[in-house]
Amino acid sequence: MLKFYLLPMVLLSGFAIAADESIDEPLMFIKGDITKAQFMERAEQRFTRQDSDKDGTLSIAEREAAMAKMHEAMQQSGKAMPGKMENMGNMKPMQDTTREQFMAHHEALFTQMDKNGDGVLDEVERTSARGRLGQGMMAPAQ
Repeated sequence: MLKFYLLPMVLLSGFAIAADESIDEPLMFIKGDITKAQFMERAEQRFTRQDSDKDGTLSIAEREAAMAKMHEAMQQSGKAMPGKMENMGNMKPMQDTTREQFMAHHEALFTQMDKNGDGVLDEVERTSARGRLGQGMMAPAQ
């Protein structure tokens, strides 16, 4: 369940803020390779943005707000969410997350996505991750 929640958050993470900040283009839309350092820097920026009270912990409420913002942006963009992803807006985080936990999880996600272990996510590896989320992620909503 945790992987189901976090992989889409990683792939779409910048989507909700792209219109107002333009600093975190969604991972799934970036062209070219992404190094581990770039990936982790983006995770750090996401944590900082989502930690609205700046206490170093993402509360359940802060995580719910981030999920809702991403879900709303996906709907407004006309991008469909495949299958079970349609219900992502109804998912609820189960616990608070510290910065250390957040970063450790993103490091583990990078390692999982970096199939060839070269420290770089290439287009093939990102496409593979998108494929695991279901077909139609990039298709316009009907």
